[in-house]
Parts: sequence; C-alpha cells; structure tokens
Amino acid sequence: MHLKNRKTVMNIKCLVFFLILINGYAYAQKPVLSEDFSFKIGEKYKRIKSLNSYYVASGEHMVAIKKGRRNMTVQRFTLKDLKEDVKKRQIIEDKGDFQTVMNLNGKAVVFYTVKDKAFAQRISLTGIIAEKPVLVGSDKDNITNDVGFKSTHGFDAGGRINKFVFKKSFDGSKLLVLFRVKTASDKADKIGISVYDANLKLLWSRKVRLPYASKKVENEDFAIDNEGSFYMTASIFNSGDEEKSKLESTYRTEVFKIKENPKDIIKSKIELPGKSIMDAVIGLDKQGKVRVSGFYVNNDNKIEASGLFSASLNDEGVVSSVVKSDIPTRIAQEYALKREERINEGTQDEKDKKDFESLKVNDVVYNEDGSLVVLGEQRYVESFTTSSSSGSRTTYKYFYRDVIASKLTSEGVVKWFHRLPKYQTGAKGKRSMSYLNFKNSGKHYLFYIEDFTNLKRSFDEYPTRYFDGKKEFLYLTSYTIDDATGQVIKEPILTGSDIRNSRLDNLEVYKAATLPNQDMIFEAFDGKKNNLLLKVSSTK
Repeated sequence: MHLKNRKTVMNIKCLVFFLILINGYAYAQKPVLSEDFSFKIGEKYKRIKSLNSYYVASGEHMVAIKKGRRNMTVQRFTLKDLKEDVKKRQIIEDKGDFQTVMNLNGKAVVFYTVKDKAFAQRISLTGIIAEKPVLVGSDKDNITNDVGFKSTHGFDAGGRINKFVFKKSFDGSKLLVLFRVKTASDKADKIGISVYDANLKLLWSRKVRLPYASKKVENEDFAIDNEGSFYMTASIFNSGDEEKSKLESTYRTEVFKIKENPKDIIKSKIELPGKSIMDAVIGLDKQGKVRVSGFYVNNDNKIEASGLFSASLNDEGVVSSVVKSDIPTRIAQEYALKREERINEGTQDEKDKKDFESLKVNDVVYNEDGSLVVLGEQRYVESFTTSSSSGSRTTYKYFYRDVIASKLTSEGVVKWFHRLPKYQTGAKGKRSMSYLNFKNSGKHYLFYIEDFTNLKRSFDEYPTRYFDGKKEFLYLTSYTIDDATGQVIKEPILTGSDIRNSRLDNLEVYKAATLPNQDMIFEAFDGKKNNLLLKVSSTK
C-alpha cells in the first residue's frame, strides 16, 4: 500500500474514533431523567393552527379547544390510549369576543362576550355536544373595558382581563362572574358580582358600591369561597395621586367580604407595622379558613420583598390573626454576596433586577399542621417604543425569572427558603414560560421548560436565558422540594428527543390538563405538521 493511502486510511480511522468518542461523551453527559415520573406518548395527528388552545380533562377523556379567527375547533381524546376520536371533532362558530375556557364540574366551559353581555357555553368531553349558551353577565349601566383588578392569580382567572372576569370557587363547585361599572375617579367603584353553581344556575347577583373613591384604591386579588361569598383585597392609598405607585406612595391593604345578604361590606385591615404588602393572594387553608398570604416590603425600602405573611379571616370576614416573618438575615446576606460575586466575575449585570424585586405570588400551598408554602416568581414586563416617519410603535418583553419558595410555620417561623434560578423571556405573553406546581407524597414539584445548559449549573450560578419560541435543545425540568426538610433538587423529566423529536418550546406548561391523581396531559408539536399528546405520571 502506498504511504499516501496509508495516511488516508489512518486519518479516516482517527476521524471515526474521534466521532465515536465525541458521541459517547455526549451520550454520557445526557442528564438522567427523574425516576419520580414516567411518560407516555400518543399517536401523531394533524396539527390545527389556532390563536390559542385550551385543555380540559376528566376521568378517561379530554377535550382540546382550539380558538381560530372565526370559530373554535373541538377535539376529543381518550386518555387510555391518548388518541383523538376524529369522528367527534367539532367546529363551533365563535359568536362573540372569546375570553377563556375552564373545567367546571367535569365539562369544558367556553366564555365569550358580546358588547356588555357575557355568555358561558358548556362543551361535552365525550359526545358531539355544545350546549346552548347561557347569559352569565349583563348590565344596563355602562360596563368599563377594564375590570379594574390587578391580579390574574390562577389560570382560571384568564390571561388578559377585559370587561368580565370568570373564576371558580376553591372547590370548583361555584362560578364567579365579575365586572366594573364606569365611574368618575372621585367616586367609589361600582362592581357587579354574580355567583352560579356548577350547572350555571344563578345563586345570587348584586351590584356593590365599594367604600372608597377609585382614585385612592387599587383593586387586587378576588375570589369566592365554597359557600359563594365574595372576597377581594385592595390597596388604599393615602393620597389621590393620578399615578398610584406602590414604590413611592404610602398605602394600606384591606380585605372586603361581600355576600348577597346582609348588604353591608365587611372590611378589615391587614396590620403589618412598618411594612407594606407587595403581592398577596386569597386562598383556603386545610381548616376551612379563608387566608390572604404573600410577600411584604419594608416601608423604608420598597424595591425588594423583605418577608412573608399570612392573615387568617374569621367567619365574619374580619382579619383574626396574622403570622409573618422577615427573610432570615443570614439567607438575605448569603444571596447578596453570591450576587456580588457574579457581578464581579462578569456573569451578571450590575443593573440587573435585585434578587427579591418584582416578586409575584404564583401559588400558596396550605398544610394540615397550619404551615404554608409560598411559591412566587420574579415576573415583570418591559415596554419599548420606537419612532419612525410612519409613527411610533410599542413592543413588550415578558420576563418569568427566579422562583422564590419558602415555608412558614403556623407560629411564623421560616422553616426553609429558596431562590431557585430560572430565566425565561419572550415577546408574546406567557406561552411556554413560568411553571406548573403541585404537591405529591410530601414533595412540591415545579415544572418548567429549561435550556439544557442550565441542568449542570449550580443554584448560585447565573442561568442561561431561555427564549420562548426559539428552537433550542430544551428539557421539561422540575425543581423538587421536600416539604419537611426543604431539601431541593433540579432534575430533568424529559426532552424533545424523548417524545419523537417534538418541540418542547410549544408546551404551555401552565395549561396542562391535570387529573386528580396528578397525571399531567400536554400537547406537543413535532415542528412540522403534527401534534401528539404526552402524559406525565408520578411513579410515587
């Protein structure tokens, strides 16, 4: 053999060996999937393009409602085999301004509006049935286009809040429909409250004039309890400035309880001396008490959250007790030191958001022993306006960043506290960002879409950004927290290659249809022409 040919053969052998070595190394470096979960995938089916999609599951069936421009496509699936029953596919005319979809008593309910009227239409999960729409909201007065509440806590509250808002009771047995009547800023807001049972039968309805002028009030969270009583929180500002700024103005937080009878509004202040509530949500604890829980700030520094609190209401709707705790100094100093180290090494910008800035409450989990776990997120929106000869244009950038998770005992002691790094950003709203959480077998699972480069990073390192909609190598990942000890791990659940090379960036995690046994049903996209269902189940 000629020397030249020998060299060629040797070069080929070296190249093959190098490729095998690289492939073996890459394979060896692939993270091991969590043993706490298994997954099952269904057959592919033709993708239906839509503006938005919603999923409702109950028993062995699921319905997907795809909102198009002029109609809605209803797809029905059996969860045993994750297959669509194509014969039961249905096209429904969109008769108004589509709002949202929720699971009400095992049926999918579509909400839409026509001018100053709101309608609910029940969709069967098993048969080709779309019931006659039911009028669930209207008024002779002029309903404002902005319902006036800042909180969109909970998926059932919908995304963008317009004229009407729809929300279930804590046990899902009742429905709240809420709107606001247009009023002058120097007059108190008037709100319309209607409460229905799960079959859309009206239980009670009334219009209520709130106790303060609207220019001094910022309406925040709202809910109905399992008996159908209405609750809301509001920040009451000391001045009537046009711009109500929590960072610059002084305010207090009050809770209102409103029933059909008596007509009086029960109002109560949440007392936190030297503090102001940054963000809080209304919930129901295991003892059946309505509670308001969340984050507070020190009045001399309102930029960052400084602690957690939970206020319990008695049966009359009055605050009866408050437990609170500052973030332990040792923990706050530790995070500040780590931030300074990242800035010095050049991995984090000095002008970046502070660790406890712009925190919002995602969920509060109440335990049997009276303790609670507050799950938050660093969540905010930035706007950018550009000008040209044709005019100005404003675009928005949405940020869903670090998770804040902490357990507060019934005595007000911080049992554990975590800042869990995550950096998600996009230009079209929430979509594949944020996280879905539930508790199972004493552990809290927080599912989110993650860039694969972050799987090997420590909790102290600055995360790689995940861009919503960008085709990257992504994982469905979970932060798993032991409720008793606070021990936390980050583990991959699956990647696109595990589900027939489908796209994870299209998974709207927070929209997953969740069954009582905590099975989660997602719809994945193969990046071409097909979708498929994915079921993630706990093995615990």
